[in-house]
Amino acid sequence: MITSFSVENYHSIREEVVLDLCIPGTAPDLPRFRRSASKPDIRLPSVVVFIGPNGSGKTTLLRALITAAQLASSALPTDANNPIKSLRSLSPFFSPETRRAPTRFCIELEADWLATGEARQLFHYELAVGRDDSGLKDYSFHYEALFYFPKGRPRRLFERGGPGEPIYVSGEFGLKPNDERLKAVREDASVVATLALFNVPLAMRIAEDMRLVLWSSNIVYGGKWEPPTKTVIQWFEENSELKTWAEKLIQSSDLGIQGFHFGYSLLGEKVVLFDHHGLDESVHEHCESSGTKRLFHLLRQIYFALNRGIPLVLDEVDGDLHVDIAGEVLDWFRSRETNPNDAQLFVTSHNVGLLDDLEKEEVFIVEKDRNGATKVHGAQDVRGLRRDARLYPKYRAGVLGGLPKIG
Repeated sequence: MITSFSVENYHSIREEVVLDLCIPGTAPDLPRFRRSASKPDIRLPSVVVFIGPNGSGKTTLLRALITAAQLASSALPTDANNPIKSLRSLSPFFSPETRRAPTRFCIELEADWLATGEARQLFHYELAVGRDDSGLKDYSFHYEALFYFPKGRPRRLFERGGPGEPIYVSGEFGLKPNDERLKAVREDASVVATLALFNVPLAMRIAEDMRLVLWSSNIVYGGKWEPPTKTVIQWFEENSELKTWAEKLIQSSDLGIQGFHFGYSLLGEKVVLFDHHGLDESVHEHCESSGTKRLFHLLRQIYFALNRGIPLVLDEVDGDLHVDIAGEVLDWFRSRETNPNDAQLFVTSHNVGLLDDLEKEEVFIVEKDRNGATKVHGAQDVRGLRRDARLYPKYRAGVLGGLPKIG
């Protein structure tokens, strides 16, 4: 599980924005809160929801998390024609003071990278990327490091400085200081991704987990991604457990659907057909509501995250979905029965109706200051906000902040 994440000088984020997900000890011990695997005295939310006006930076925060995972896991060369797989997709906060400053990411999370299948430990991964002072060179890594915390104290697994500086790696990587594989680390590629290409086991495990975060998200460079129906059908046909799981959840979502199967169109293309209560003929996907199609396309990503215990990062989770259906998706991550592997869900939402089913530790308010920089605070940080208070009317009254203003 992710315990904290911070980003600085990235798109609309100027000063460092920190998301500390650790729940205060004064909060009640609710079933929806999960005990940290590395520090049992710490609890974490399995659902994190970002609320705020359009253009406030909600998507930017999620994209920052995805970008950090992408930079850590991809060692592909910089390619001007493919910005998704390039440092060229980075953009600083465009002010005279920050335009040439590096972009920084820091993530603390629990993983079993050192001993697969054993108890998860806390890791701290940090990186900084940017151009040189002249701004003429392409983006490169200015800093990258990974620590873990045996007996509560930080221990360095690897650390690098700027271009040309030596790279330190600990014995856990199984490399010697002068190993030729370290010399292969380019200025525009991470240590993790490069060593993974050379089949270094620890680096391979880290890079794989980072890629899993990318594959379970709907965020891509410049927008949102939804798998085409052809791909979704292939996933379901290859995994019968996924199809059984999906049918069960669709049936419980009060869409009036008994199940679904696959057939062929008049043009010979595979299509999805839904079986409805009271109808003696299946309904083609194109004739279903936008909400039904949206949920159907999301199910594989949700299953993937819940099954593997990884973070699921979704922009606009409520897009086309009724608030109660979106709320039910959140409940799948809160429930021990449907989420036994401690997966986390990070989402943005414009449907403030979700607020009344959220605890204040699950809600983060995003807004911009007068200089256009994104700021974030947790609802739990709002002074005087009582546990038994409904969050929806508090938000509408402006108590939580982040209220849109028009005109």
